[in-house]
Amino acid sequence: MQASRLKRLARVVVLGIGRGVHIAELNDIASEPVVRNVILVHNFTVLRDVEEQLRNTSCAAPLPGNSFLYQICNSK
Repeated sequence: MQASRLKRLARVVVLGIGRGVHIAELNDIASEPVVRNVILVHNFTVLRDVEEQLRNTSCAAPLPGNSFLYQICNSK
């Protein structure tokens, strides 16, 4: 599915890991505002450091009760 079509259907949050990420490409994929929806980390080790940011960003919108993301967002 193209990013533009997906962005019309849902909020798209993008996670870039490592030095080889193409920020312009991530910005194109992510929903606006990209400053909130593009999250960058240096490696998988520090992924835990942004867990709360990911949860807050991903769980901001209402979710269907039977979705996997709903289960993650409500497991606090």
